[in-house]
Amino acid sequence: MVSENFEVILADDQWSRHIHHQLRYQVFCLETGYEDPAQFPDGEEKDEWDDNAVHFLVQERGTGQWVAAMRLVLPSAQLLPIEKRVPIETSLRRDRRHCAEVSRLCMVGHYRRRLQGRIMPCDSSLSDSNRIAGGIQPEAVKQRRTAEILQVLLRAAVTVSCERAIAYCYMLTTRALAKIAGYVLPMEMQVAGPACSHRGERYPFLVNVGQVMMGLMEDLSQGVPTYRLHSEIAEAMPRVVGGE
Repeated sequence: MVSENFEVILADDQWSRHIHHQLRYQVFCLETGYEDPAQFPDGEEKDEWDDNAVHFLVQERGTGQWVAAMRLVLPSAQLLPIEKRVPIETSLRRDRRHCAEVSRLCMVGHYRRRLQGRIMPCDSSLSDSNRIAGGIQPEAVKQRRTAEILQVLLRAAVTVSCERAIAYCYMLTTRALAKIAGYVLPMEMQVAGPACSHRGERYPFLVNVGQVMMGLMEDLSQGVPTYRLHSEIAEAMPRVVGGE
């Protein structure tokens, strides 16, 4: 399934990594205040897990702007970020060699604010013009586009996980966002531990990658890639992150 509005790019070279960290800085430091800008004088938000992660960017097709980012922290002998914040239930702990973590999900201001509202499930079979002609209000269309960002990011993360023989993914997020994730993909988000206080109340969730892939087989059988490598298309890519 091809998104008519967004494309996922893997930040696999130095230039795209800078864009990824700059976008995180814009959202987490300047827009939300989640992180202290003074801790990142180069204008790039990053931490100790970034060297062992796959970094995703989302480009808005119509404007060419970078509008979202996310990372997949890969399996290693070290604790995943989630394990330092909340205890995982014993029965839901998985072999760390086959577990990754989806984290640092962020969207630029106007998309992030819509994500905080009521978002309906995606229906990518309808174009934006058809949705409006069919009676869906423009604001609802905008909300669907925000959900579409989450959809393309998670689909790419699941694909990369399968390519790297990752069986499970953890994610620390709100119940509301976990519910939306279940709308946009055939994804069961299983609560894996107690709530913790981290930018509000958040829960650890566990996702079985293989189960999600089974639900995506019809889409993926069309042979349309879920992402492209920045290094392969660098000359055509913009160098600035998206704004309002």
